[in-house]
This record gives sequence, structure tokens and C-alpha cells, in this order.
Amino acid sequence: MRPAPRAPVSSALFAPLVALALALGLGAVGCAPDIGDSCETSVNCDVNGTRICDLAQPGGYCTVEFCESGTCPPDSICVEFEPNPSRLARTWCMAACEDDSDCRSDEGYGCRTAADLGTPDVPIARVIDEGQAGARFCTAVR
Repeated sequence: MRPAPRAPVSSALFAPLVALALALGLGAVGCAPDIGDSCETSVNCDVNGTRICDLAQPGGYCTVEFCESGTCPPDSICVEFEPNPSRLARTWCMAACEDDSDCRSDEGYGCRTAADLGTPDVPIARVIDEGQAGARFCTAVR
């Protein structure tokens, strides 16, 4: 027995479905987590695995590890932590900021420069992006 023929999809119904699918797709792209956002797992930061969740930070911190100068996503900078001795150094993309309100201040983050961290004799961070030495970034402050 042959199956009954299916009715063609009306263009009046098809167009709104396509528009809805596009809106949902574009909405998902617009909601992508930024560097510095809170997270519980790396999937919260990027389903493709290019960003990770640093769970050593309060509430997690979406970032990219092992960055180099000029390689961080927009609105973030590459910061080297524990620069001395260099064998202990690690680099992370950190959210760029102007003041504490740009950071998750209610979660213990503040807007700081590398010079604000550590002491002049024992620096614990340095910005490695060229021309950005005094740039400010969101980091845990308590």
C-alpha cells in the first residue's frame, strides 16, 4: 500500500519558520560568553573548546590559556602571571576594563593594572600585549 501523499508546506507557514530559526541562531551567537564571565565548566565558556573555565577563580573565569601578544579575543588582553622565574609563568586572556564596575565586583573582582598586583620588587603579573603595559584587567581581588 502506498503512503498517502503529503501536503506541500505553504510558503505562508515556511517563511515565519525560517525567520524564527535565524533569530534563534543569531541569538545564540550574540549570547556567547565573554572573557571574564563566570562559569562552572569550560562548556559554559565555549562549546568549541577554544576558551576554558578557570575554576581556581571565584565563580569561575572564562579565559584562554597560553595566549600570546595580540591573540586574545576583543575586549581582553594577554597577561602573564608569575613571570619570575620564567619557568613558572603562564599566560591568560583577561577581560579588559576601565573601572571596577566593568568587572564582577559583587563576586570579588576588580579592575587592576599589573603594577597593582604584587610589589615593585616581586611582580606577580605583566601585560604582554605590545603597547598595553598599563592596561587594566578584571582580576580577583579578595
